[in-house]
Amino acid sequence: MSRSIKELNIHYDPINESNTFTSGDIVEGRVVLEVTKEIKVDSLSVKLMGDANVRWTEGSGDNKTTYSDHERYFKIKQYFIQESSKKGQSEKNTTLVSGETYGSVVTPGSHVFPFRFQLPQQNMPPSFKGFRGSVKYVMTVKLKRPWKSSSTTCTELTFLPRNDGTNDHLMQPQSGTEDKKMKLFGSGKMSMTVTTDKTGYMQGETIQVSVDVDNSSSRDIKLKYSLKQKQTFIAGRRTKHAFEDIVKETKDCIPSGENTKFIVDMNLPRDLTVTIENCRIIKVQYELKVYLDVSFASDPEVKFPVVILPADQQCPPWQGPPAGFQPYPPPQPNLVPYPAGQPSPYPNLYDPTALPHPGAAAGLYPDPNAMLPGFNSTPSAPIYDPNQSTKESFPNVPN
Repeated sequence: MSRSIKELNIHYDPINESNTFTSGDIVEGRVVLEVTKEIKVDSLSVKLMGDANVRWTEGSGDNKTTYSDHERYFKIKQYFIQESSKKGQSEKNTTLVSGETYGSVVTPGSHVFPFRFQLPQQNMPPSFKGFRGSVKYVMTVKLKRPWKSSSTTCTELTFLPRNDGTNDHLMQPQSGTEDKKMKLFGSGKMSMTVTTDKTGYMQGETIQVSVDVDNSSSRDIKLKYSLKQKQTFIAGRRTKHAFEDIVKETKDCIPSGENTKFIVDMNLPRDLTVTIENCRIIKVQYELKVYLDVSFASDPEVKFPVVILPADQQCPPWQGPPAGFQPYPPPQPNLVPYPAGQPSPYPNLYDPTALPHPGAAAGLYPDPNAMLPGFNSTPSAPIYDPNQSTKESFPNVPN
């Protein structure tokens, strides 16, 4: 960054204690630009993008091949300062948001540029970072100056799909039975019946599994169970898999001739990645496996798919700013707004006739003040102050 630019940062306002966003949420914040001397600016903008990317390499030497793919969900951009020659122009695959614009000369001092975006009302995958790919929602500010390298700063948002509770089939229990007859190194048979209380579980919930074991064999056996995460990355016709054990445990031995019933509780991590099925190039799935460990023989097992859902997010009640709270000052007078009386160079986001593509008029960007069906309005979040700790804004957040 140039020596004349002392600070270029993005700050956004949290809307809940977990600092997550979902479809339709409003993202408000400010770009802070501090300069040590007067500078001329070609453009200053902030954009918010949602993207999925996969990339991996196979082989070595002359046989090395790299596979990659990309999927974009949206790109929203707001200009604070824009080059005169480009004012009023649209940008490919980009929604331009109207906002107050300023003159191209920035005087010494600290300047604040407020922005306001609305996340699209789309079925988008959650934020995710995996072995061979990721889903990211990134906000980037870019400063362009004549005859200078561009300066950029980025920050990531954590996105979770909305859990609307309409997937009734995920509330249905699952059940399966497996029998095994001993032939070598033993005699008799064993059977196992496994039942789960439902199919879909929210982050942080407990999976409850009931297991009935009838060990009518001559062998002692052990009950084992696991919850495994499967990540799938897709690039064209190539596919790459990665696996991770979320839970893996062993219960007590079941002696020969004994019938036993187990109740197994699996506590899911609060930050466990939710199931991803709505991304073309990345899938995240979960499998519950319950099996009997039989030495020197194949293990009878029962497998179920498990769907991990986003946890319900409750916004804390807004009590007003804490004592001594100092919000950012408004933009300084030396940042001259776009001349009054002249039409704005940016389309109105909520005017269907000005949206950049035909599908956008079908409710993709609704009125941000409208109430979503089935949801209560969210109170405004406190303005972010870098000198104030997160602990003060959200007392329940641990250090």
